[in-house]
Amino acid sequence: MNISDRGINQGVSRELNNVFTKEQVNAVKNADGQSANAQIAKVAVGELFRGQILDITNNQVSIALDGRGILNARMLDSVNLNIGDNLAFLVQENDGVNVMIKPQPESAGAMKDNAIFKILEGNNLMPTEKNYQIAESLMNRGMPVDKGHMQQIMQQSYKFPDTSIDTLISLNKLGIEVNEANIQQYTDYMNNAHQLSGNLNALSTELADFFTAEIQSVGTSGEVQNTDAMLDKNNMILEVISDPVDMPSEALNDIVINVKPDMNVVQNTNNNGTTVNNQTVINSVSQEMAGEKPLSGISNTLVADEADKLSDKLGVKNDTVREIFHKLSNMGFSSEDLASLSKESDSPTKLLNNINKILENNKEQLPADTIKDLFASHEYNNMLNEATNKKLSINPREMQEPKELDDLYNKIYDKTNKLMNMLSKSGTGGQGGESLNNTAKSVQERIDFMQNLNNMYAYAQIPVRTAGNEMNSELFVYMNKRAKKDVKDEVSALLHLDMEHLGATDVHVSLHGSTVHTRFYVEDEESARIIDEHMTMLEKAINDSGYSLTNEVIAREPSLAKPVNMVVDQMLGNDLEKSVKRYSFDIRM
Repeated sequence: MNISDRGINQGVSRELNNVFTKEQVNAVKNADGQSANAQIAKVAVGELFRGQILDITNNQVSIALDGRGILNARMLDSVNLNIGDNLAFLVQENDGVNVMIKPQPESAGAMKDNAIFKILEGNNLMPTEKNYQIAESLMNRGMPVDKGHMQQIMQQSYKFPDTSIDTLISLNKLGIEVNEANIQQYTDYMNNAHQLSGNLNALSTELADFFTAEIQSVGTSGEVQNTDAMLDKNNMILEVISDPVDMPSEALNDIVINVKPDMNVVQNTNNNGTTVNNQTVINSVSQEMAGEKPLSGISNTLVADEADKLSDKLGVKNDTVREIFHKLSNMGFSSEDLASLSKESDSPTKLLNNINKILENNKEQLPADTIKDLFASHEYNNMLNEATNKKLSINPREMQEPKELDDLYNKIYDKTNKLMNMLSKSGTGGQGGESLNNTAKSVQERIDFMQNLNNMYAYAQIPVRTAGNEMNSELFVYMNKRAKKDVKDEVSALLHLDMEHLGATDVHVSLHGSTVHTRFYVEDEESARIIDEHMTMLEKAINDSGYSLTNEVIAREPSLAKPVNMVVDQMLGNDLEKSVKRYSFDIRM
């Protein structure tokens, strides 16, 4: 709508629904119409004012201002207004002569509008659109609507202009510092993109790819310095992911191969004492790995057997270990050497450290290109990825005490610190190194934000690894730590699982006395059927622990098939987004 300080004096052409009589309207208009328009012409852009619709004639509208007379305006566009409406108007443009105003929707009714305007007036704050929005959001979240909070949110909105007022107020309500990192973390939670396991998987993948790129950048002339450079890079990565228990085994010091870089044919002796050349060994191993009969009489079944046994022990794919052993065989390591390597390796990280040790012990005998062939291989990349993933996740079967989860968070934080320090000191990596550093920082920010939430709620994310698969789980116990609720007879918790086959699954668990009740919320009927079929396993486990079980399985409605996370909804949604049914405030300061 457009108004002018010259005013538009139009007669009343229809009934006013008993809001004002025709005589009252004409009297006000004649006395104050000019001054009301002049007053609005001085109002700043972005300010709000209230008025009641008196008359609508064609594209002209008369608005009774609260105690300031009648405002006459012209509607430029089709606006759905009714005589008798009492609503707010926003000043969109004002050049001193023409003023554009826009009716504001009244989603919660005039009662809320009046309450907000009174609050702003009581705090000596202008009724601008942003002030109105801040006051409304503070009200909706049950926070004090006073000048201090209003100004705090206003300052934060200027500092972070791309952040919504709702997000700023939510962080303040949670007692979390408002900064770029926490804004991003909160946004990720609200968009269901906050899974710690996703960051950890990205970190493992990027670390392995970074190492491969570093190895590929080293020359292959066979010179000793190139061998040393690749072993140093391998050591650099292993120092980041390894713990004291992963240090290489001293028992492997006796593994020494008889291979010279300048020899095309190397003599080896099989179990029968028959001498064969090294190329025959290589061909035999290669064919044995492929399931073919060796070309010579030498048997390398032990190599394949040891690879398969080690794969089962480490919980990794057979092909990965077989190919790594195949490459070690090509270098001249015997099946007995590989059996010793297998015996001394009880984890992927320990295996990588042991491989590095036997390579260092024999580096004078090994051409640089054979080491590069191993380190730059897809299989070694997979093993490094696997080792890092296992270090940064937890096996639920091995988790006995909550302290183990704290230890895991501390370990993740420590290893990401080591990684960032390594990248900083080495000065290598280029774009790949920068991306890896950013991912490590993102992991730490994820843990920091989770800790902030845990100060108020009993909440944790658990990066879980089972049978070679990773998944994210979230546990939320219904206990507001700030409220200090006294939980006596019943404890309730929500568990959210993101699983490969069942998808997003929420489990509500309540314990009353010795009775456990579970309610599973799944994505579809097929997932519900799978859980039903295996419910006896859960029931037995509960019974063995001295409890009884009751259970429900609920398939979400198709309309709710979008990604759902009840943990986040309960923790950040229902608590922060309560519907405000009444607006009753004491604005005395």
